[in-house]
Amino acid sequence: MLIFKKIIFLVDVRTGISLTDEDLARLLHGVKKDVLLVVNKVDDERDQAEVGQFYKLGLGDPIPVSAMIGIGTGDLLDILVKKLAKHEVEQSADNVLKMAVIGKENVGKSSLVNTLLGQERQIVTDIPGTTRDSIDSYFKYQKRDFMIIDTAGLKKRAKIRENVLFYSNLRTYRSIRRADVVVYMIDTEGGLTRQDIHVLMQVAQERKGLICVFNKWDLIEKDHKTMNNIKKEVKERLGELRFVPMIFTSVLNKQRIYKMLDLFIEVYDERKKRITTSELNTFFEPIIKSTTPPAVQGREIKINYITQVKAEPPIFAFYSNYPDLIADHYKRFLENKLREKYGFTGVPLTLSFRKK
Repeated sequence: MLIFKKIIFLVDVRTGISLTDEDLARLLHGVKKDVLLVVNKVDDERDQAEVGQFYKLGLGDPIPVSAMIGIGTGDLLDILVKKLAKHEVEQSADNVLKMAVIGKENVGKSSLVNTLLGQERQIVTDIPGTTRDSIDSYFKYQKRDFMIIDTAGLKKRAKIRENVLFYSNLRTYRSIRRADVVVYMIDTEGGLTRQDIHVLMQVAQERKGLICVFNKWDLIEKDHKTMNNIKKEVKERLGELRFVPMIFTSVLNKQRIYKMLDLFIEVYDERKKRITTSELNTFFEPIIKSTTPPAVQGREIKINYITQVKAEPPIFAFYSNYPDLIADHYKRFLENKLREKYGFTGVPLTLSFRKK
């Protein structure tokens, strides 16, 4: 939920104080907001002499500007930046689910955002790369507040020739860092590409929740086995990212859009999950006892203690006598057991191996 701390009340020096201005000023007196009274069309000294009348509105010092020729606009921006640095826009970060919508060009990102918001907020055409600016937008679903960070389409590096497209890519990666869960959109007809896998790996390295949305499901020929076959093939190609859930949508037909949001909430909540130390050790003790870490150079490796040191993103510490000697395949074995028991759908896990 956004709470704006600044209001710009714009008046016209040529028309003077109107009845509407007076009514609005009375209304603003009762609002606990910081109001900036801006007087427009102050183009010369004669107009400047008329600015003083607006003190009658009781909204502080009027700020003279001329939007047409630019007089005073720099001063207004300086005032805004100074005030916004203190208050800007407040939001309850703990309660807002931050979603980054990313993917290659023309996969339907802007159409998805427009559908979720119920209004046209992005340029949508068949021409790749028409959405270039990042726009944060808010909506509610299931009594929860969402913030969408919708970004420009990712470009193959060889195609990044214009500065505007280069910076669009930078904004995409910044959006990933700001998000709780990333919605990665893929054109079902084109399928999963190496570039997609590369970006998905980067999202996982940032320890963000992740969902793969295969869009344009309505455009392919399919039978009752098609979806499962695609899922199987994609999981094989994802390798270590097999934990990422997939959903098949048609944004055009609004097919499975709300199921996608339900999945988003599930991944978001999984990322915040915390497991008690006693429960972790009770679970892992028999597993480690029956399948011990392989010895290295005659050294017997023991894991004595396990605890979750952080949530959002989840980090688990495994205390051992020789943490540096634990084999990678055994670390993957422990992670798989952790997922089998506790889920963590769509959530990258960090297993930290430490000296006891």
